[in-house]
Amino acid sequence: MSEHIMLIYGDLLTKEQLDTVHNSWCIELTPKNHFQYVIFLPGLFHYKMACADAIWRTYIQPKEGHDDENSLYQHTAVLQPEETGKMVSKPGFQQVHDIIHHDIWASIMDCWQIEAENENQEWNTLENFAASEPTWDDVVAMSRTIVWKYPSTIRNKDKLMYIDICQAMNTGDIRRVEASFLLWIYMFKAMGKHKYASQMTRFLLNLQFNWLNKLSPSRHVLAFRAVDWVVKRNNLYTKVIYRGGGPNGTIEHIIKESPLIKVYHNCHVIIKNGFHLQHQMIRHAQPDMTNTIHKLSMRIKENYTHIKKDGLKALWLIPDQINEGMVLMQEQKIVSEEEMTGFNVDGDDFID
Repeated sequence: MSEHIMLIYGDLLTKEQLDTVHNSWCIELTPKNHFQYVIFLPGLFHYKMACADAIWRTYIQPKEGHDDENSLYQHTAVLQPEETGKMVSKPGFQQVHDIIHHDIWASIMDCWQIEAENENQEWNTLENFAASEPTWDDVVAMSRTIVWKYPSTIRNKDKLMYIDICQAMNTGDIRRVEASFLLWIYMFKAMGKHKYASQMTRFLLNLQFNWLNKLSPSRHVLAFRAVDWVVKRNNLYTKVIYRGGGPNGTIEHIIKESPLIKVYHNCHVIIKNGFHLQHQMIRHAQPDMTNTIHKLSMRIKENYTHIKKDGLKALWLIPDQINEGMVLMQEQKIVSEEEMTGFNVDGDDFID
């Protein structure tokens, strides 16, 4: 057996194809011919897409929650009013990713406003609270109160879990990414994503007990990218942006020119920078969501999302998917067949 191994990153389909290879060669005599040196690692970009899909399946897709004023679907109508139909049918990953981030920002702003007013009646707005110039110790103390008090609402807790893995991946905090696996495994199990739950469980066991764990983050701040993200971006350059047109847009031509993709990309960047054609780049400026998030925050306040109000009742009770997943894992029950379909991805998902 060779001392070297080959790491293969990819999605669930890649893993199933590798399992087929292992099974078909298991009768061979040597470990090398068994392809035991080929080790599959789940791509973190696909893992993040699966997490966003779990949030979407829990809080946006179910029709039962569409009429509730405090539902994530209703908040989507404020954040992206022209995309509500697409959000319940076949949204893109970037759409769901943005909705989760913007909604939790508005929710946390409302939590801060409530806690500030509880501390001092004169701090009835965040502007008044900021004008009082609170000390750093006050900010830390109130932050801890918010973390323990308001994420007890299940939606805030699940969205903060997603924000946490996004931040961990951007900073290259691999240990924090690893720490997130177990809770999301429970979520996947409860949502019927049993294959994801099974494969992530197997990967977590191997990572903690069988393999040496030495992973290097990026040298750049908030610029760590998973291997499968890089592969996806290279596919975007190879098959879409620099594939050529007309008779050149053939599979043979794409394969032949693929080693030069980085050269093509660098040439385009040099020309665009030389002529100051920054507006032609695919990396667009982030939209200014200040007014939209403020509007959503006011709506959250008006609907008493984080305050118990007599006479107000939720139209739909959201299950605690983590607890549901824990029970299913212990009982080894399958609640529904898993759908293999995932989010659509586009060029904006692969911007450095």
